[in-house]
Amino acid sequence: MTKQRAVCWILLLMAGPVVKPTAVRAAEAATQPATLASAPASAPAMDPAVDKILDRLEKKGARIDAIEADIEFTKIDPILEDKQVHKGILRFKQAKPNPRFFIRFDELKLENLAPKKEKQWHVFDGQWYIEAREKTKSITKRRIVQPGETLEVFKLGQGPFPLPFGQKKADILKHFEVKLLPSKPSDPEHSDHLECTPRPGTELAKKYETVHFYIDRTLDLPVRVQTVEKEEGNEIIASFTKIKVNPGLVESQLNLPDLPDYSIDTVPLETPTEAP
Repeated sequence: MTKQRAVCWILLLMAGPVVKPTAVRAAEAATQPATLASAPASAPAMDPAVDKILDRLEKKGARIDAIEADIEFTKIDPILEDKQVHKGILRFKQAKPNPRFFIRFDELKLENLAPKKEKQWHVFDGQWYIEAREKTKSITKRRIVQPGETLEVFKLGQGPFPLPFGQKKADILKHFEVKLLPSKPSDPEHSDHLECTPRPGTELAKKYETVHFYIDRTLDLPVRVQTVEKEEGNEIIASFTKIKVNPGLVESQLNLPDLPDYSIDTVPLETPTEAP
């Protein structure tokens, strides 16, 4: 799994679709059957406990202007028997015309090896997705939206960076069948465990197995998200700690730092093309 896809994961369930430019998104929208992501008309009545949890999630999301949290991102490859753990910080802020995020990984732990300091940055400034690696001293900039274009970049099933914070209940139920599971000792403390199964025919169903959300009962926010990639079979786990809601982030905290010795590769936005 590429680091770009890993970041999308972090920003969803940590299982978002790959970042796609406007032309590709438009073409997919034109060919996607309108009924694919619709919940079945005969769906069984929702568990009242699930309903309350999703209501709390939506209400909390509506009050979020910014979030800062420590993040631990784990990828387990069952074929290679390899485990990688990245630790760092996540920042998110509502902004116009598009929200912004900043992720910096400071440490990498490989299985059976001591942790090593190795910085990576992943930044979305409202127009560009920017990836920088200390190991290769390289920066890659990919334009995601046109200047001034407004795009729901974090919306489930639409945005290139679906975010685990602030999703609407209707969008979650449109894309998932949701079940509340009993708590286990290995669950985060004071959390509710939601098992979310992608609905057949959706993009999420093509890419991922069941997605597990662990919702903190006090914060009403996800503190762990876990799934398995269908294509490669990797298990992906993202954990959030020391979550701060509306911490008063300033612009400098969301910008890539000055990296004068790094090479820069710029990938322009594809020109939209009409569907045949």
